[in-house]
Amino acid sequence: MSQFSNEWSISESVYHPANERTGGTLFCIGNGLMGLRGSYEELGTKEVQGLFAAGVYRKSIEQQFCIADTFCRKKYIFDEELMPTPEEMYLIQNLPDPLYCKIWLNGEPFRMWDGNLLEYNRTLDLKTGVLHRTVRWDDGKGNITSLKFRRFCSMDERHLIAQEISITPENWSGEVKIESGIDASLNNEYAESVVAETPAGLTLKSEVQGGAVAFQCLETRLHRGASIPLEWDSEIKLRRYKKIATVRAEQGKTLMLEKFSTLYSTQDETPQEAAEMLVKKAAAEGFSQCLEESSRVWKELWEQADIRIEGDSESQRKIRYALFHLIIASPQTDSRVSIGAKALSGQGYSGHVFWDTDINLAPFYQWVFPEWGGAHVRYRHRNLADARAYAASEGRSGARYPWQTSIGGFEHAPVAITCSRTQIHVTADIAYCALRYADISGDFEWLETDGAEMIRECARYMVERVEYNEEKDRFEIHGVGGPDEYHPLTDNNAYTNWLTAYVLRRAAALSDDADERFQWMDIAEKMVCPVDEKTGLIPQCDGFFDLKDSWEITGSDWGGPGAEYHECKGLKQPDVVLLTVLLPQLFKEKYLRANWDYYERFILHGSSLSPSIHALVAARIGLMDKAMDYFNLSADFDTLDVNKDTWAGIHIGNFGGLWQALAYGFAGLQVRDGQLCTDPHLPEQWKSLSFNVWYQGTQHRIEVCNRPEAEPVLA
Repeated sequence: MSQFSNEWSISESVYHPANERTGGTLFCIGNGLMGLRGSYEELGTKEVQGLFAAGVYRKSIEQQFCIADTFCRKKYIFDEELMPTPEEMYLIQNLPDPLYCKIWLNGEPFRMWDGNLLEYNRTLDLKTGVLHRTVRWDDGKGNITSLKFRRFCSMDERHLIAQEISITPENWSGEVKIESGIDASLNNEYAESVVAETPAGLTLKSEVQGGAVAFQCLETRLHRGASIPLEWDSEIKLRRYKKIATVRAEQGKTLMLEKFSTLYSTQDETPQEAAEMLVKKAAAEGFSQCLEESSRVWKELWEQADIRIEGDSESQRKIRYALFHLIIASPQTDSRVSIGAKALSGQGYSGHVFWDTDINLAPFYQWVFPEWGGAHVRYRHRNLADARAYAASEGRSGARYPWQTSIGGFEHAPVAITCSRTQIHVTADIAYCALRYADISGDFEWLETDGAEMIRECARYMVERVEYNEEKDRFEIHGVGGPDEYHPLTDNNAYTNWLTAYVLRRAAALSDDADERFQWMDIAEKMVCPVDEKTGLIPQCDGFFDLKDSWEITGSDWGGPGAEYHECKGLKQPDVVLLTVLLPQLFKEKYLRANWDYYERFILHGSSLSPSIHALVAARIGLMDKAMDYFNLSADFDTLDVNKDTWAGIHIGNFGGLWQALAYGFAGLQVRDGQLCTDPHLPEQWKSLSFNVWYQGTQHRIEVCNRPEAEPVLA
């Protein structure tokens, strides 16, 4: 549907109603505090419109009914007996839409699907975060109008949304009627009311199920060179809260509408007063000044985050699209919240936070925006009490972190999805992420205090899951699933075992208890971590090599193509291959290549997290054609709607993995003996690759070139 038009934008030049849902995601804008889907001002469709605020969830009682139509799903993934279980959980709330603006031109309602659409273009400017739309429209009676729309979520005043609509009659003069307002009609999970009004604006209060309250303020200005004095009428109809005005339009002369909306919630101090004060300030300054101030902040962010690929403009704009979404996904320094699997671009996965935030997303922030990376590990520490309670509910000590969570740190995965309870690697992932944050940032003060507390509790839980095999004098972990979710109940999953051993070694250095240190080191040394030293091959779990090499697809498409995966080697996403990425100091090229060669044959990419990790490893071992194939699959995952679910939101973890593919794979960025170094492998068409990172408080410029005589630059 969408295409990249230059190195700093994504655009489309054909309108079709069938593309509205995916367009809502692909043209999403935001600033980490809020996300605003790419819907049209004049259209209202539930799965297109969307305004989401970080931390604003509704509390709901839910039941999970799933299709258990394979033996694998019945045995290992779902418990049909438990599906009717009512469970309390938090779901991200889609708030009233502040974009709402209907326009009548000479008596005819402007609708792109009606009349004759003569020209259409929609462009997202990645450099400034501005979404543009230009339209030339014939009302079907020969009256032609040029309309231009611009909107942005301010990076300077992050509670502010600004819109600008210009209307130019090309061959007619007559009346223009405008309805500008807030549309609350598409959701029933909140009760809204107008709590204040101004001549051209209003304040809407929305009380969300479970206690959250949002305040949205609106102000509208209309001018033609100078401000036009207007009488705005108020109307409430079908839960649309509107200000209505009619003005005379002259042929060839442009009417300009400016609309400012603010969003605060009960997470903020004095939210109603703050919302009203900011919208008044923005309306006084005007759209252009607000945009200038936001663009200044965007310039600073891009100076730090941009990746420069010389010689391949297509790859350049693809990585900038990924970087744009990584920037607008982050709550920045707010540790009360983190990044859900769809960020703030849609309602997919209910806005829940998964382990891929720690493994796929966190490296970008830890290297590029260290304070943002620090906020995520502090978010995990904030939820330590809930993680302890989760472990205690199993009769175990330490802290078990949930597979999916939100502002409430308890397990949000329905109890009927039994495979979620076998994913204990999440706890090791979170400890690993905290250690990596300290290693990269140099924030050892945090590591030795809150970080140490969290990592030790994670270690204590993992020790509770270890079983001692007296006959073989070794420690094993039974009944777990690794990242590959298609084999949800296995013994000695390599990813879980190796990562647990790593965490225990590092945690021992943070413990003041000599007996505990000895126990953790003993378990780490005797943990089952099998590897064929001759070939470098690592079995994904006990018995994996005995499974069938091929399979037939059965059942539905839930979670990927159906098959009896417990009987075969089909993989949803990398497991052993991901392990080799996380512990590069242990797995040199022999291990990377051996496990790539073996496991890549069975990968199905049932998860968006898969292609980027394969691009990374392929680049590291010099398989450049494969690396570029996987780079493009990852970069295009949403724009090509590979999994047919882009409408539900951006696959943000995929974009975090894409950054890792460039940094760790193509540039070969590593830390050896406390020093940054590179081992680049660039595709032939790339002349150079350069980007910025922070390492232990110092900023560095990494630049690698595709010339044999060129030395990598680490400035």
